[in-house]
Amino acid sequence: MKKIHLLLIVLISNLFGQTYTGIVKDVSGTEISYVVIEELSSKSEERNWTTSDENGGFSIIVMKESSVLFQRIGYKDVIVKPKDRLNKSIIMVKENISLDEVDVYGSKKEEYLKNKTSLNNLGIYSKGGSLNQIPSLELRTYGGYAGVTSASFDGGYARHTKVLYNGVDLTDAMNGQVDLSTLPSFALGSINYRLNSGTRFGSGSIDGSININNDVLNNNVFYSVGDFGFSQYGANYSINRKTSKRNISFGKTSYDGDYKYTDSTGNKMKRLNNYLDQFFLSVDRQFIVREDFLVNIFTLRTENVRGAAGSTSFPSDNATRKDDFELFALSFNKFFDSGSLDLYMNRSNNYQEFDDSEGSFPVYSEHELDYSVFGFKGNQTINSSLNYEAVFNVKSERVDSSELQREELETTSFSFVGNYINSEYDFKVSPSLRYDSRDENKKTTYNLGFEAINQFIDSGSSYDFNLDVGSSFQFPTMNDLFWPDGLYSGGNPDLKPEESEYLALSISNESLIGKVKVTASFKDYENLILWQPDESFKYVPINVSSAERTSYNFQYQKDFSDLYMQLTYNVYDSLDEDIDEKLLYVPDSSASLLLVYKLNNLTHFSLNYKLVGERILQYESSFAEQVNDKSYGLLSLGVSNIFNWMGEDSVILNMTVDNLLDEEYISTIGYPEPGRSIKFTLEYSL
Repeated sequence: MKKIHLLLIVLISNLFGQTYTGIVKDVSGTEISYVVIEELSSKSEERNWTTSDENGGFSIIVMKESSVLFQRIGYKDVIVKPKDRLNKSIIMVKENISLDEVDVYGSKKEEYLKNKTSLNNLGIYSKGGSLNQIPSLELRTYGGYAGVTSASFDGGYARHTKVLYNGVDLTDAMNGQVDLSTLPSFALGSINYRLNSGTRFGSGSIDGSININNDVLNNNVFYSVGDFGFSQYGANYSINRKTSKRNISFGKTSYDGDYKYTDSTGNKMKRLNNYLDQFFLSVDRQFIVREDFLVNIFTLRTENVRGAAGSTSFPSDNATRKDDFELFALSFNKFFDSGSLDLYMNRSNNYQEFDDSEGSFPVYSEHELDYSVFGFKGNQTINSSLNYEAVFNVKSERVDSSELQREELETTSFSFVGNYINSEYDFKVSPSLRYDSRDENKKTTYNLGFEAINQFIDSGSSYDFNLDVGSSFQFPTMNDLFWPDGLYSGGNPDLKPEESEYLALSISNESLIGKVKVTASFKDYENLILWQPDESFKYVPINVSSAERTSYNFQYQKDFSDLYMQLTYNVYDSLDEDIDEKLLYVPDSSASLLLVYKLNNLTHFSLNYKLVGERILQYESSFAEQVNDKSYGLLSLGVSNIFNWMGEDSVILNMTVDNLLDEEYISTIGYPEPGRSIKFTLEYSL
């Protein structure tokens, strides 16, 4: 009944408008969260508004002729007229600072939307979605739409990339990772990302973090059909009131999933037991209690039942896997003339079940994971040159499973970041420090950031410079610490945290030909945790491994009148210092090309090509040979066309094609991927 009721809600009609997307910043170049953004329209009696997210990002559908108002206590109001909406960065100035006395940091040019994926139908209805469009992000998939999917920056470990949803951590405490296949493709349409975010998010963000937003960019209902028995329906709707707002996303996915692949002997075989039955619901509620007080309530629920196809040899075709995840987040946001204070509480429950009781080696396993977080964050502006942010939180993680019984971990964290801004020379220095304590493991990390923008301005050309020096870490997972001591494996409660020291620098130039950015990153890893056999051939995790990785990234972006282009090329030089080999699954290089072409006001084309270079999938050992994998390229195509129905441009037909060239490839050893997949989506805008 709840699902039927939700569908009735989203059928409420609304005017079809244009999407205005950008980032709100202050004079220091720091993103401003919870800015109230309102459409100023004389044609509508209802209030249309939204708020910026934790990273200052916002999206709002407004009429073509409407201006947009930006408001937050302590800042001067900003009104953006229709002709100025091309500017993607909105600068807000403190109320107690005179405009004629401030040279706004970064306001001398229109900036590209930094660290945010482009929005197009390949980022909404394609399996890879926005993830394949993030520079240096590599995906590992385990067969088909229902297969487990993990993401990592620069080809690193998935447990070293933090994944959040609306700013709330989704990390699985047992293995330190997030399975992105539990989220449907349409939920991955808007993603922010940060590299080297250890002092911001702590354990598990050694390489970076991605934050998935449930922005409702267009009120709609949709229905999709595609290859391999794929079907999906759902809705996105935003309900606005004068002092409250609700963003609702809902979807139901079914996938038969069986497909053919070529085995090692060259014969065509059929992959079985790849089905998926998935339900998704997210509701984000915002309440303006007073001008200086906001309340946010966020709930997320996913239900996934799938065939656990595993590798080509294990488990059996009868194996099933179930994942039920519920999340509740509540925050209170109080604003002052020179700062803000946020109090937040998050709680989640994750039930996982694996059943292969009818296989050759019967297995039944269930896990129930719970975590809760309580904390507060304060921001304070001292003057036009100095501001800081302090965060304190306590996180409790619990597991009760058929393997681990009941275990609990509690982590206390404190972080501090300061900003010194020199608006005369357009540079910013941002030192940050973080302390985390968990049982016997304690860790202090730091970052020193330097940013200079709009340098050497000459004839429409300018340069930006960024430098980050710091450290980050990963606490051992519950599997590492508490796996029961048995005949073949056992955990290790004496493990130390994994550690990383890094240096990253980038130079970018923006001119009439576009934006060119070159980044170099150097990282050393210590105490990496590996499961290795001991003298009795029992596998246990130990801190034995050290490694290093050097990454070079080249980006080119250009926004033409009818074409957006993003080209990325990455080169990786990695080394496992213990065995003098390249790191597993780290490619020699990778590249991606994104093109979004607007043929006219009704028809759009999107094309994304992802190239992954050669990798080592398995090291040589006494019982196995080394396995290398050749490079492969994946081409995805999207076409969307808007139709006029009942006097409104409200019906959109989307076609997305994943793996257009029907490439045979694997991203994980033993897990062949499906070939070409075509999907049609009919979307009705409300």
